[in-house]
Amino acid sequence: MKIKRMCMILMLTSALNLSACGNSQDNRNGSENGIVKFEPQSGEDHLPENTGNESGDISMISLQDNGTDKKIMEVGTVKDSAFSGKVGGCYYAGGSRIIVEADKLYLYDTEKGETIASADISMGDLCVQTYADGYFVVGRGNGSGSNDSFATSESSDGINGYILNKDFAVQHTISFSGLLSDDFVLQTTGTAISQDGKQIAFSGFQGLYLYDTSSRKVRTILNYSEEGMADHMQIITMDSLTFTGNNTLVYVGLAADTSDGGDGFSVYGTVSTDGANLTITKKADYKVDTEDVQKGGNLLIMPQSFDQNNGTLLMLDTASNTEKTMSFSSRSEGKDGVYCSEQGKYVAASVLGENSVTINIYDTASGKSIHTETVQDGNGTYFLRIPQILILDETGTCIVLLGRGIDEVSTLITTFGFAG
Repeated sequence: MKIKRMCMILMLTSALNLSACGNSQDNRNGSENGIVKFEPQSGEDHLPENTGNESGDISMISLQDNGTDKKIMEVGTVKDSAFSGKVGGCYYAGGSRIIVEADKLYLYDTEKGETIASADISMGDLCVQTYADGYFVVGRGNGSGSNDSFATSESSDGINGYILNKDFAVQHTISFSGLLSDDFVLQTTGTAISQDGKQIAFSGFQGLYLYDTSSRKVRTILNYSEEGMADHMQIITMDSLTFTGNNTLVYVGLAADTSDGGDGFSVYGTVSTDGANLTITKKADYKVDTEDVQKGGNLLIMPQSFDQNNGTLLMLDTASNTEKTMSFSSRSEGKDGVYCSEQGKYVAASVLGENSVTINIYDTASGKSIHTETVQDGNGTYFLRIPQILILDETGTCIVLLGRGIDEVSTLITTFGFAG
């Protein structure tokens, strides 16, 4: 009972943090004199094991009011004129393609610079995953385009999922609120589709579940209070899920010591879809931001919580189930956003200034910084919140979105290239 009461408090706290997560930078003041010049880090702040950008050059991109660059390298581009309404986010869709969230969802080719297809879906807290035959989109709130619905709900703010084929046509619609009678789903990040598209795993308040897309039935993988225990720890939540193969899940969440049921701490681990082989790993002196976990290829990156950031990044190779820790160029990097490329070859860390953001791109295999780019604009409002960054491995393209969560401004989108 003590753990369950603590679980309720933690989940309510998580929900409050989720609603406020975009506001952490709101107290920054805009600069009156324009450009921010980044000074070199002090010796105390520099980590000796990483030498930073090998070329020593920092490229500057100055944005116009319409969101285009003064200087764009010969790489893929994203034209905001291709979309209606404010752009709310961009998501990987394989190769040079991305999914753009605006008044609806657009499938966009960055090499061609054009929209390929669209789907009449509009949700908040969006998460997008690719699988062999298409795309799995999860968000909060009702969307349209509910072809062949296999679960319905009267709730307008529940978590819904859409399965789309490669042509971006909606095949199925899921209301996760309608799948469970005695539990509920809190977070969009706690869902995952298998690569063959036959199974969808999702985490609830009390347990972990599996939906079979053929039989359209749900079964329980784990009940946290009864079966969620290993190595003297008990699972409280599984906040982020991803499949590694079609029968194994990797999760990141919270657990507590079974001996005293004290404060929860961040953990990661694996579990089979039949509920067997549960592992729970606690990383000492490292607090994972469970809502910002990302997967690129076989690499799972687990950024630190901003309040305990020290310039390091925990990564997990899901193929070999081995840990790796990477150090950024300075201890201040990591609190303003960490982003994994689609295939996991690169990681980007952003550093916010009053009128600019500096983006450092790292090679995950070597841990070395390979490119540094600074994006700046005279309107400091764009730098009040953490940007969104996408890295396309095959084309060496980086896409930066500024102001997507700020109602007072339109979203600025810029792209630049880098050599891996």
